[in-house]
This record gives sequence, C-alpha cells and structure tokens, in this order.
Amino acid sequence: MKHKILLIALFACLTTSVFSQNLNDSWQIGVGFGITKFNESDAAYIGDQYLFQVPVLSLTMPLGGHFSFDGAMSFNTIDDVGFIKNSAKYFSMDGSFRYNFDAMFDKFAPYVFIGGSVVDSERKMTPTLNAGAGGILWVSDNIGINPQLYYKHSFEGYESMRSHIQGTLGVVFKLNWNSMSRGHRSKSSASCYYDRI
Repeated sequence: MKHKILLIALFACLTTSVFSQNLNDSWQIGVGFGITKFNESDAAYIGDQYLFQVPVLSLTMPLGGHFSFDGAMSFNTIDDVGFIKNSAKYFSMDGSFRYNFDAMFDKFAPYVFIGGSVVDSERKMTPTLNAGAGGILWVSDNIGINPQLYYKHSFEGYESMRSHIQGTLGVVFKLNWNSMSRGHRSKSSASCYYDRI
C-alpha cells in the first residue's frame, strides 16, 4: 500500500513539473537599446523623427498562469550612434501587463501586452496608452534575446508628446527566485511525507 502511495505521489510531482514548465514563469531583468519613430508631421514638433535610447532597462514579475507584469525605463544617454543622431531627449517609464503564449519553436516564447507610459521629450512628462508584442528567444536556461515593439498613443489633449512607435532589443536574465522557493517547499513537503510514513 505504501508503495502505491509513493508511486502516486511521484507521478503527481512529475506531472506537475512537466505541465508547469513555462519559459516566462520567473522574474527577469533586462538591458538593451531602443529606437522610437514619429511620423513626419510630428517630427518637427518633437525635434526629430527617429530617437535612439540606451540603455533600456526592464524588470518582469510573473503574476501566475500566462500573465506577468513588466516595468521598463528608456534613456537616451548617447546622442550619436553613427546612423542616428538624437536632436531631442527622450525618457520613458513604462508599465505593461503581458499575456505569455506557450513556447514556439522550442525556445521562443512570444507575448502581447497592454499598458501605459510616462514620456518626456524636453517638455513635460506626458502619459501614453500602450499596446504591443514581443518575445524571448532563450539561448540558455537563464539568458534570452528579447525583441519588442510598442505603439504609444498620446491623446490630443496633451500637447507635449505625440503618438509614436518604439522598438527595443535587449538581453534578459532569468532570476530563479520562484524555482528556489518552490524547491524549498517541495523538499519540506517531501520531508513531512516521509516522516508520516
């Protein structure tokens, strides 16, 4: 009888482990760069059509299931990268709720998101409403390449910013806080189980 209980417990643990594997189910930090594009009519107002941001910093927190929350900041600390010369400053603080799809092509985990930003371009901070998509290509267990595309909508009532597109490319690093805590709980549960047997 004890052997049957042990086999059932082992099967349950293995099944839970297999079905809980989600490439985006842990905390992540990222660093990269971005490029924003304004349309021609708005470029004269902002000061430039294309602006380059480096660094772009991000922190992603899993919320459970397929959902996570991402916070990011974009700066343009370098104004000349050869192919783009910034003639205007750009600073953005972003918050997004992600829906993470199941992994495709083995290690690529796509997602879509909605959220908002506070953006400053040499005038005053202006809120935007955001939507976009991205994905992470995990090149190892803890390191991934993260392309992402935002559409940042600025409402007409705000004269200090215009709607624009921002593309970012970064490297993300997985923080195994969740798995460590799960491992600690699993060991404790197993210990209690064998103590009862």
